[in-house]
Amino acid sequence: MARISDSKGRSDTNSGYARLFGNQRLGQLLSRVHATVIRTGNELEHIIQEETPAHLKTSLDAILSNQGELLPKSGLQVVFQCRMPGESGQPGGTVDVAVFDHSNQKISVIELKDGDTFDTKKSSGELESMKKFAQWISHKTGYSADYYFCSFNQDDKEAIVRGAKSRFDIKHAMTGRELCIILEIEYDTLREKRQNQQAENLDYFLTELLKISEIRHAVEGLLKKPSRGEDEKR
Repeated sequence: MARISDSKGRSDTNSGYARLFGNQRLGQLLSRVHATVIRTGNELEHIIQEETPAHLKTSLDAILSNQGELLPKSGLQVVFQCRMPGESGQPGGTVDVAVFDHSNQKISVIELKDGDTFDTKKSSGELESMKKFAQWISHKTGYSADYYFCSFNQDDKEAIVRGAKSRFDIKHAMTGRELCIILEIEYDTLREKRQNQQAENLDYFLTELLKISEIRHAVEGLLKKPSRGEDEKR
């Protein structure tokens, strides 16, 4: 998992976090947290790619280079960061994962997400991009193609659909566990590996937070106040 200590965030006074709390140093720290959350999502794609067995991975060029020849008769092949070139004045596009099932002549076009709540405008654009890619790759290979939004840490497909504001139905939702089965990855082991740095991030955040004198004084003041339970006992 990405570390807060490695993230820069915004250092200018226009940070929304700084305006929200009226404290520049706190705003900068929270901006670093925000940047780390984004990096964590990007990092997930690299981890999934690294953990996928080598015998499954290939390139789109390797698949499409068989022009006029038959594709493999069986087995799966996986392409990460699969790019569709622009054609006839139309822009190209890239999908996170494309799984080629040669046995059934099917392709799964997958957008990988760390969370389960998606930006409305961005998810709409990604959805259209996946649809275009699915049509393009189907035409190129003669395989049927479908698209999926994979929310890696969510086991409830209905929650994934809700997080995307119902921009697709449940048959286009995929859990991280399902993706890992396809890619021959141990899902629970991978999640545990990513969680190992949570304690480090928490310790770093609290340490940096208490370095801000205004915050330290406020926390010390709150700690001196009796809790509600103590008030009731009195």
